[in-house]
Amino acid sequence: MQSKWENRTFKDDLDQRVYSSHLLGSVPDLVLHGGGNTSVKTEETLHTGKKASVLRVKGSGSDLATIKRDGFTGLRMDDLISAKIIPGMSDQEMVDFMKKSMVDPSEPSPSVETFLHAFLPFKFVDHSHADSILAITNRNVSEEEIRSIFGNVVVIPYFPPGFELARSVLERLGSIGPETEGIILEKHGLFTFGDSAKESYERHIRIVTTAEEFINKNVRGSIFTSKFGESSLELLTDSLPAIRGMLSKRSKKILHLDTSPEAVEIASSEEAEKFTGRGPATPDMIIRTKHDYLYCSDLEQLGKQIVEYEKKYEEEYRRYVSDFPMHDPFPPVIVVRGTGIITSGISEKEAVIVRDQFVHSMKVNSIAERLSGQKFISLQQSYSMEYWTLEEAKLKKFKPMPLQGCISVVTGAANGIGYVAALKLAQNGSAVVVCDIDPEISRRAQEIEAETKSPVFPYVLDISSEQAIRDMFRRIRKEFGGVDIVFNNAGILKSAPIEELDVKDLDRHYAIIGRGSFLISQEAFRIMKEQGIGGNIVFNITKNLTNPGPEMTSYGASKAFAAYVCHYVAKEGGKYGIRANIINPDKVFKGSKIWENGVLEARARAKGQTVEEYKTQNLLRREVLPEHVANVLLALINEEAFGATTDAMIPVDGGVK
Repeated sequence: MQSKWENRTFKDDLDQRVYSSHLLGSVPDLVLHGGGNTSVKTEETLHTGKKASVLRVKGSGSDLATIKRDGFTGLRMDDLISAKIIPGMSDQEMVDFMKKSMVDPSEPSPSVETFLHAFLPFKFVDHSHADSILAITNRNVSEEEIRSIFGNVVVIPYFPPGFELARSVLERLGSIGPETEGIILEKHGLFTFGDSAKESYERHIRIVTTAEEFINKNVRGSIFTSKFGESSLELLTDSLPAIRGMLSKRSKKILHLDTSPEAVEIASSEEAEKFTGRGPATPDMIIRTKHDYLYCSDLEQLGKQIVEYEKKYEEEYRRYVSDFPMHDPFPPVIVVRGTGIITSGISEKEAVIVRDQFVHSMKVNSIAERLSGQKFISLQQSYSMEYWTLEEAKLKKFKPMPLQGCISVVTGAANGIGYVAALKLAQNGSAVVVCDIDPEISRRAQEIEAETKSPVFPYVLDISSEQAIRDMFRRIRKEFGGVDIVFNNAGILKSAPIEELDVKDLDRHYAIIGRGSFLISQEAFRIMKEQGIGGNIVFNITKNLTNPGPEMTSYGASKAFAAYVCHYVAKEGGKYGIRANIINPDKVFKGSKIWENGVLEARARAKGQTVEEYKTQNLLRREVLPEHVANVLLALINEEAFGATTDAMIPVDGGVK
């Protein structure tokens, strides 16, 4: 591993700390998805006006790759050093102590490794979960052998993170001399230190390089043993909704299917088959990946395997955990022989993180196995980590958004009602597939994603094309694993008196509004049925359905066909928990393109009204907005509010005169 240090001028200690933290955090083999932590001991002026020694340590929620100055939490060093005489603290006592020692209580909670950083008598301290270090220590290996590889390091056996680990380091401070390069924590990672950020960082790189050289010398060729041929990806893709349904029995999850060459290599390997039950690369990962993953050699048996995994997890939970409610008992990682890796999470981001952690674990464990036999912490220790008091406290405070884990599809989403509906769904935590014939849908998707931080997947779609719709839903299966919510919103509007109506316009209205909404609903219905966890299909029809106006034959008749599709979806979907309902808005102009090119003016003339009169010709005499429709959509898919409602129509029209 090469040092990336570039000499530059820093304005203060914290500036150095931020720079070198970015260097560590930018290397996935060192720090993965917010792991690791760094610190600096510096001098600051407190609120009292007095100067004091302060530890600035990575705060909760920060990522070393992107951390800024305000991502480092300040604690008074005098307070922390006084804890050296305390023989022990519970996790909660440690948290309370650190909170009382913070320079500014409004800053993020400090790293759980804060005391370890404080007790080390060096200005800068760096901690990573370097893969190469873990590969060497995740074995039956003695401290002497580890020191023989690395030279001037202190080796500490596994302790769970927190005050107990800090005390174990404190007890060994006497063995840390000027020649000591770092501290290796078995099955946990590496600490280095120095009087400058550069010194600590380059020590880190040197030790990791030593580990890599040892591995390269002792492990030749591929770290995975190819054993099985590639299997059908199409069969797996077809199975994803059913898999998602089985994994979502307690809470909805989004799937991530990895069929990259790396994933296929792992899935086809001997190691993937035999490493189940071995644990991940580091205890920190257990919170997301659990101790075990599920290995599937036959998709027809996967349902049975998931049930067996659930039962086994419940039994182990009862054996090892007593103080906290049971977590979701389903496997977050499924390796499908010869095909790829499926991971799941309450969001797309979480599913990707689980994937990355699992792949790193497989690499670490395979190297460890080739060196002398991989060995992780015990199952009891794993459950203690998964149900760690500090993580449980975070879980207790965590409130998922209402649509977390859901996947939505919105047609006609580039403008008007569709755009606002997609925005509202994303704001509530759903992953959203937005489709429209307008290429602008890609830019609009980026806008929504940037505002909401939810994944928004754009799809340029001609909704009159059957094949295009089939292809889109196949892509949705592969990208997310299924679908929960559909908003049939796409439409066009061209008015004409009956005697002047062009049959081509009639066919075009039907192809988009009628047949298009049927095909969208048909594909979604199939997936929802396979999932077995219900679903919602909502149709944006129109006030014209119940109160038709003149010169709207093409539009109104096509909408009536779509409304009847909704009725049949409700009738046939009820036994599967699939609800179908209608929203009947009237004259939604804001952001809508269907009123462009003189349509608005023509409709006003047909009514003998001005444009402004036409916009507000309802009992409330107010303009109906896209937000009104989108908020009714949110209400309809809310199980607590409308969970017992299907085949219903809700007007959003200001009241028809």
